[in-house]
Amino acid sequence: MFPTLTLSGEPFARGLECGRTARTQIAGSIRCYAALFAACGVDWRHAQQRAAQYRDIVEGCGGGIIEEIEGLATGSGFHVNEILALNCRTEILPPSFLGMDYPDSAQARSRNAAMGLFDLGECTSVAVSGERTADGHTRVAQNWDWVGFQRANVIVLRVEREGWPDYLTLTEAGIIAKIGVNEHGLAVGLNILRARNDRDQPGIPVHIFQRMALDCANVEDVVSLANSLQFAASSNAILGDPSGHVTSLEYSPSGAAAIGPDDGVVAHTNHFCDGRLATWQAPLAQMLTTEPRLDCANRHIVSWPDHIDDVDLAALLRDESGVGTAPGVEARLGAVCRHPDPSAPPELRVESIFGVIIDCNARCMLVAPGLPSAVDFEAVALSRSPGA
Repeated sequence: MFPTLTLSGEPFARGLECGRTARTQIAGSIRCYAALFAACGVDWRHAQQRAAQYRDIVEGCGGGIIEEIEGLATGSGFHVNEILALNCRTEILPPSFLGMDYPDSAQARSRNAAMGLFDLGECTSVAVSGERTADGHTRVAQNWDWVGFQRANVIVLRVEREGWPDYLTLTEAGIIAKIGVNEHGLAVGLNILRARNDRDQPGIPVHIFQRMALDCANVEDVVSLANSLQFAASSNAILGDPSGHVTSLEYSPSGAAAIGPDDGVVAHTNHFCDGRLATWQAPLAQMLTTEPRLDCANRHIVSWPDHIDDVDLAALLRDESGVGTAPGVEARLGAVCRHPDPSAPPELRVESIFGVIIDCNARCMLVAPGLPSAVDFEAVALSRSPGA
């Protein structure tokens, strides 16, 4: 399992403790994104300058978020703008990494361009209402796909707060939240989206919104929150709560749209499904697997029995069939469970970093801390066991 930190106290104190305890992983995240930004022509100093432009926006979000970030900086020994750069990494990264130069990069680019390997992530997610599960519990499940060397910097945060809901999140060290569930049983997943007008205007950064969502009581509140905000870039938050409400929430600089379930299930990958927001969809030329992966997820869904369990969800996340993969490319390099391309430089090897199945009613996660097809799912709960 990934390192699990339990944090409590005021926001700055929580950030301070996380910064001290996870300093090695935060340093790894900074090395990762400094390298990715530089490969796109943005050096680390420039990245920090860009991130600093979001400070007032982040502070205006309330909830102690900016204090947590300041605590992370103090505890880890990095500058606050370096931590802001991690939390604004989606807004700083340009649409593609085609400027990267490595030995044999021409071959790697050719193969990866066909597979969309320069994406800002290619995640497959699904939310299932309790009416469709054997135990009546709502589930949110997904694989998180990204550059493989960032797996070493994934952590689990169990955050205990006064006056705000406790939450459990799987995230990259230095980023305050990503995928998780709170004490109300609200679960939040994440799929990156790309729109032509991303980064054209200031707005709430993606990972800040993910954290804001974990402050909410239910799916309806998250949707209302999104409709009240202006975003700088696009993503999709797949949502579920113990009442059985599940929704795929697309948000972008053009607004937000909630996509409801079909027969209690909704799935999502990395392209807009809402008709209005889809008019701003960035070209899919470098996201060639997003539609086949959604088709693959839907094939699993239509084959499901009336009531499913975690075994069915794990089978979806472990699917290596890669139907729709470009001709001549190994199928599992573009599958729901995505394997890294060994012919690509390590810095470019996108893969499924982890898989996660969230039980909204039990407020717990099953986490596959590696390629989901190669490792077991392990349980981690929001509530600490007695004596922990």
